[in-house]
Amino acid sequence: MKLSKESIQSIDNYLKHEGFVYVDIRMEMVDHVANAVEEKMEVENLNFYDAFKSYMIAHKKEIMKQSKTDSKSQYSLHSIKHFLFFLAKPFNVVLGLLLFFVIKFGGINEFFSKAFTFGNLFFIIIMCLALFQVIYFHVYLKERFYYIEKLGGILAIIYYLQLFLSPTFKSTNSPYIFTVFSYVIIAYMFYFIKTVVKFNSFKKNYLYETK
Repeated sequence: MKLSKESIQSIDNYLKHEGFVYVDIRMEMVDHVANAVEEKMEVENLNFYDAFKSYMIAHKKEIMKQSKTDSKSQYSLHSIKHFLFFLAKPFNVVLGLLLFFVIKFGGINEFFSKAFTFGNLFFIIIMCLALFQVIYFHVYLKERFYYIEKLGGILAIIYYLQLFLSPTFKSTNSPYIFTVFSYVIIAYMFYFIKTVVKFNSFKKNYLYETK
């Protein structure tokens, strides 16, 4: 039995009221609860209200644990793990290999000099990403996304790691350093886009109102 948009909206509003402030975490939980309620309606021949009420009485404590994300911490092992799984996907790995050959044999280093290294470019890209992220999520959407928000600080760590490793490769424009950090930045952009697309799809298909 497929739940109506009104029912999905009710679940979303309930979870939002109960403290699920991060949209991506809430979307995952809405999907989980909706599937469980659908099954309960079919098996026990209940309407949505009774099935949802019965399910939440039995599982509310377990579900609420998912809302206890650490909003004060800049980093999250859960979000890092989520991103690493994304990095390891076959499409992204193939993209990384292609990127290496382009950087290695495409004369990319000719665009850099001692006055303007890859590190300088990397810093500019990170600042632009951070600024766009703040404006898009906090000003335009007015929503918070856990996985994206917690990965913001990771970009800063990557930048400083790049600075630390550069002397090891004797050049800030090493194709190996260039490939690794370019790969992470490009994958982060794809990850960012995927999150936004997933949110827009969820909003379009299930919700009337998200704010």
